[in-house]
Amino acid sequence: MRTSWIIGLAVAVGALNAGIATAQADSARRRSADSTVQVTKLAPLTVTATRSETPVFRTATPVLVIDSQVVRREVPNGIGDLFRNLPGVDVTGVGPNQGRLIIRGQRGQRILLAEDGLRLNNARRQQDFGELPSLTDVNDLSRVEIVRGPASVLYGTDAIGGVVNQITLETPARGRDGAFGSLLLRRSSADDQSFGHARFAVRSGRFGIAASASLRDAGDYFAPTGTFGRLAFSTPERVNDVGVRDRNYGARLSYDVGDHGKIGLRISRYEVRDAGFGYVNPKSLGDTSGVLVRLLYPNQNVNRLTASFQQMSLGWGIADRLSLSAVTASNRRDFDQQIDIPFGAPLPPTAGIGIRSHNYTDIGSYGTRLELTKVVAARHTIVYGADWYLDRSANTDSSSTTTTVFGPPTVRTSTTTSIPNANYATAGAFVQGQFAAASRLTLTAGLRAQTIHSSTRATPGLPASRAGITASNGTVVGNVSAQLQASSKLNLVATVGRGFRAPNLIERYFDGATPEGNGYQVASPGLKPETNLNVDVGFKYRSDRVYAEATYFTNTIHDGIRIVPLGTRVGNFPAYQNQNIENLRDHGVEALAEVRVGSGFAVLGHYTTLTSKNVDQKNPIGDSYGSKVGGELSWREARGRVRLSYDVRHQGERKDIDLGTSPVGAVLPPFTVHAVRGAFRLPEFGRMRPELDVVINNLTNQLYAEASNTSFFRPELPRNLVTAIRLEF
Repeated sequence: MRTSWIIGLAVAVGALNAGIATAQADSARRRSADSTVQVTKLAPLTVTATRSETPVFRTATPVLVIDSQVVRREVPNGIGDLFRNLPGVDVTGVGPNQGRLIIRGQRGQRILLAEDGLRLNNARRQQDFGELPSLTDVNDLSRVEIVRGPASVLYGTDAIGGVVNQITLETPARGRDGAFGSLLLRRSSADDQSFGHARFAVRSGRFGIAASASLRDAGDYFAPTGTFGRLAFSTPERVNDVGVRDRNYGARLSYDVGDHGKIGLRISRYEVRDAGFGYVNPKSLGDTSGVLVRLLYPNQNVNRLTASFQQMSLGWGIADRLSLSAVTASNRRDFDQQIDIPFGAPLPPTAGIGIRSHNYTDIGSYGTRLELTKVVAARHTIVYGADWYLDRSANTDSSSTTTTVFGPPTVRTSTTTSIPNANYATAGAFVQGQFAAASRLTLTAGLRAQTIHSSTRATPGLPASRAGITASNGTVVGNVSAQLQASSKLNLVATVGRGFRAPNLIERYFDGATPEGNGYQVASPGLKPETNLNVDVGFKYRSDRVYAEATYFTNTIHDGIRIVPLGTRVGNFPAYQNQNIENLRDHGVEALAEVRVGSGFAVLGHYTTLTSKNVDQKNPIGDSYGSKVGGELSWREARGRVRLSYDVRHQGERKDIDLGTSPVGAVLPPFTVHAVRGAFRLPEFGRMRPELDVVINNLTNQLYAEASNTSFFRPELPRNLVTAIRLEF
């Protein structure tokens, strides 16, 4: 284990040292400081952090950008697979479609998931579970951008920990008339997964059309033998409910208005069946109580329609560019819960309690965003606008509790809905400007005013008193950042920003047994929004062969929402309630270096540390690893016909974390995982350009779990061979 850790550290440190040495030796061939750097994995431009295309090197905000070329060669299940080996980002959830991102230790509703800059989050998700990135097909993305830290000025509520923006592929550009297409077929060994994706696009004059579809069928997998902390598997153990059957369909139409305008329409549908949270037989984890908790989405369908208009050359006195978008979506899902609690000896083996519950949720979402941009004196840029979103939620619940002792079982049923039908609306106005304050100093400042309003509606099965409950919140947040050009290759950067997250419908109005079946959650309509203050200080270095950055950050969340015991009981359950009780502080260091060494070789290295504590109680907390180090070594044949790479990632031990009764013990164990990849361009035939991709993940067959999957232990895939064939024309 120590040898692997040293390898990972050497990659990270060596990347930076080798890059600086290479840059010094090749000074005669360097391009200007504003030229684009060819790097190994990260794309050089961002739009999410500034709302206009800006070099990452010229952006004070910490941001990670991955483009479609990386998606092609890494053939991922989802965007989580793309960012595990980058600083400041972790993954929660297991299975092909349940992976969600953690940014700087924040997850769930503290992370805003967006598609083309429009929010995907809805107000009817559990606090710890963010929206599914799988709603957008990863193979239909032109790039993915992650802002690390609050971005509420530009994106509003939920962007308190960061933003994940999935930017979809456009139709072929004007001037590229003709038909284009691609076909991807992929197999994965460990979960017996079959995947297919097809895309077809046509451009004719001002019109562009594109359509795509993907199908995925995956089964459960067996975790490998080995040890992880105190846990030991002597035989492979099945991880149940991680298989999935899902489908993605999408179509896009575009029409160019004049030379600088475009009208767009995008339609998408996501269907998923039998998507579970995953579990291992409790007996295999040393739990002899026989208690079983199973959580499953047997059905979920999401339809989404987005219309947009862009004008890039207005010539108005108040704006040079305009962007207007409108979106409507429906999300219909079934959620099943199974809880079995045996009474144990001396009662019969059949004695116990069995709980079966079902929830159906239908959410209609609507939103619009207007954004204008003005360039002043060719040196200053001002972005301003407004947005509005509405979630309209309807729910039905049913449950049955079967109790068996000696005689016939006793069955109690209920159709009482745990959360009333409700509306959740949010609206805001924002402005952000970037100003060239001096020849080497650029300042950015922004401000947003936001209002959030929620209200319950009449709901069948609930008393009239549960309707008409309202909650309103208003807030103003801002940010300031600075970039100082210390040299043509080095920028010093600093940011200070506030973010916020309004309580969602579940946190305010849920009143019933918790999904885990271990308590009763009491409604809390008076919750206040969470707010935070984040500070980043660091540098960015760039030459023709090197990109490197390092950031120290501290993030303090005020009025953090946490579910706490009330010390009372509701029926047979202990009572809990969401309350504003926490002031949480996270701080750490994130470092990254990418280097083109020469002769086709490139190196990426990264390093992250994270420390968390509850400021009021002075006790350390955490929901992610305390340290991460690793990197990638890649080689590309001169004509691009072959690409090979090796990845390593080591996540360090963490003691300042509450794992509860996890079978791994009280300390989060370290682990090291490796992967190798190969991409081979095959001989062309006709217009077809075939490529073969081969990936071996978890090369050493390591038993491990990501940090947030350790308390409720769900291990990752064993050694997994992924093969893919891609055809393009």
